Amino acid sequence: MEHHGPISWLLLIPGLSHDPKWIGVNASIVLFLFITVLAFAGRAALKGNVSNYLVPVPKAKLSTLLDLLIEGLYKMCQGSLGSSADQHFPFVATLFIFVWFSNLMGLIPLSASPSASLYTTVALGLATFVYYNVYGIKAHGLVGYLKHFLMGMGAAGIPIAFFELISHVLRPVTLGLRLNLNIQIDHMLGSVFGSIAAYLVPIPLMIFGIVVCTIQAFLFATLTSVYLQMATEHEDHGHEGEHHH
Repeated sequence: MEHHGPISWLLLIPGLSHDPKWIGVNASIVLFLFITVLAFAGRAALKGNVSNYLVPVPKAKLSTLLDLLIEGLYKMCQGSLGSSADQHFPFVATLFIFVWFSNLMGLIPLSASPSASLYTTVALGLATFVYYNVYGIKAHGLVGYLKHFLMGMGAAGIPIAFFELISHVLRPVTLGLRLNLNIQIDHMLGSVFGSIAAYLVPIPLMIFGIVVCTIQAFLFATLTSVYLQMATEHEDHGHEGEHHH
């Protein structure tokens, strides 16, 4: 099929595929490299100067926005995971940062969002699935973790466990599909309304897109925290988790 219109800059990068089918992969690679550079730059800026960032500056800056986002994310993790929030926050925050920037990439002209690729979102769902199951087994042991699916009903819970396992296995797909469809719909609506009112409301539309992208990243991180809490909670602090909820 002959291509019409301008070519995305993601298909013009040397060393990466020029096939439009792989534009999502190109976007993921570019995003991974961007976040890696950002992480090293942030580490260099904080090294020896942590005290300068403990108190937020009164002026509105990008760092202030990031502080608010990360603080909100950490409080959400505490609400779901309680005392184990510190242990799992790096993983949840990494997912949030990747999904957030991934969503925002779709707002850049002639770009594409990795979140619009089902391969990327299902891969993120699989990463979450493996992570919380590994820590669930660490917390309870393999046998104890499998007993969790019986809902405390013993042998009578086997039929319920069967359906629970099916639901469990489908989580990576549902996580990925939810993010993928929401981002595709958001960017599609943004493109439609943007073309209709290109000279009237481009800035409000862009702000709305940023808000939606941020909310979707928070939802993905929140579901990850909830799945972690369900997989790792013990009876001795189960009540603590209930209080948080």
